[in-house]
Amino acid sequence: MTFVKLKWQQFLFYLGVFLGKPFVELVFKLNKWKVTNGKALTDALSSGKSVIVCCWHGRLVFPFYFLRGEGGYVVAGLHRDGELAARIFSKMGWEVIRGSSSRGAMGAYRAVIRALLRKGSILMITPDGPRGPEQRVKPGAVRAAARTGSIIIPMSGQASRRWEITNWDTFVVPKPAGRASVVFGEPIEPDQQGDIEAICQHLEEQLNRVGELADAATFSKD
Repeated sequence: MTFVKLKWQQFLFYLGVFLGKPFVELVFKLNKWKVTNGKALTDALSSGKSVIVCCWHGRLVFPFYFLRGEGGYVVAGLHRDGELAARIFSKMGWEVIRGSSSRGAMGAYRAVIRALLRKGSILMITPDGPRGPEQRVKPGAVRAAARTGSIIIPMSGQASRRWEITNWDTFVVPKPAGRASVVFGEPIEPDQQGDIEAICQHLEEQLNRVGELADAATFSKD
């Protein structure tokens, strides 16, 4: 890697750190938003139990924005993209837990358990992150929910005007002056005697379902 290329990458990284928060706030404020089934999240939070909000990595920006200010936790990977995300998350009021299934897994899992054992906590996680495979649930979130008695709420979002950043998945970022939607799914409450693999499959189906509903709500003429 040449010196010039390295300096350019560093410049872009710090530019992203500096502009990430105001950029996200601006584009969200300049869209017309529709929220579907927000009561599912409200009821889960009012239960006194901790709540894990799950969304696909490609729709991460939606819960990241809508759940800001809740004093919640979020899991971010240890790679460079994860470092950028972690800094922006922190500026938006999230408590960041670092690690992923591919790197720093045990430390991150222990931190997740500690966070969820503080009853009433909210944790955001992308069960297919940070490197995929796309839209395939890894078991970490389900195991953490079962161990701590937490509630899982599936969530997704979509925007009529958006950038789509393609890497191992398609990452959606809303553009200004469009219509957008967020959809919350019904609660999933695993227990330690449950079939983790079956619950993961159910969560996967529900995440795809709320994604379809978000698409439909965004592009409908109503």
